[in-house]
Amino acid sequence: MMYPYSRLFGLLLLTLLGCVNTRQAQQEVPFHVVMGSNSYGYPGSQMQLVNAIQGDLFQVRHSRLNFPDCSTGTLDVVEFSGSIDSASVSSLNSIMQSIRPCLRRDGSRVVSPVYLNSAQGDLLLGIQLGQLFQTQSVEVIVSEGQVCESACAVAYAGAVYKRVQATGRVILHLSGEYGRGFDCARSVDMVPLKNYLLSTNGRQSGQSLYNQALTHCRSGKGWDLS
Repeated sequence: MMYPYSRLFGLLLLTLLGCVNTRQAQQEVPFHVVMGSNSYGYPGSQMQLVNAIQGDLFQVRHSRLNFPDCSTGTLDVVEFSGSIDSASVSSLNSIMQSIRPCLRRDGSRVVSPVYLNSAQGDLLLGIQLGQLFQTQSVEVIVSEGQVCESACAVAYAGAVYKRVQATGRVILHLSGEYGRGFDCARSVDMVPLKNYLLSTNGRQSGQSLYNQALTHCRSGKGWDLS
């Protein structure tokens, strides 16, 4: 009478071990964490690295995410982390030029995400980068744990599609007295920023953004757009 119970116990033990092994196998699949984020990202098995550029003060990564909605079956994803300087802007431009468009079967387009994590850089180059984001029609995202500050915030403001996720932060610093770029007291210094905001956001929204930037310009904390 004990044999059936022993057999049942053995089968149950094998089943439990199988569940444990399955969970372990799932945990062993690498998780693709977006650069600069604490934990946000994608399943590693769904991502394929296309290109990566490592500079002295920055890193850019271009990957393709499995995405059945696209006719190609994949969606291009770009990540940037580091300082915005001439080398990093050139690298971002090169990678974004190679983004493969994602078109649904009905002909509509899914914009590629570009994740930003940067706390320093040249504000004029931030303007150049923001214009690039607009012409390339990408979606600029500052995700969980990422910070987009100074020149990065200038670039973020110029993108057509943009959003901040969870604990991500976008902080705009402008004042020359803090060594970060434009001096609010000199109107000639502010002309490039004003023209940029008007051209990328339209006259009404651009003027509103510019007025807010002037309001917070001399604040050491900057303007928290997020």
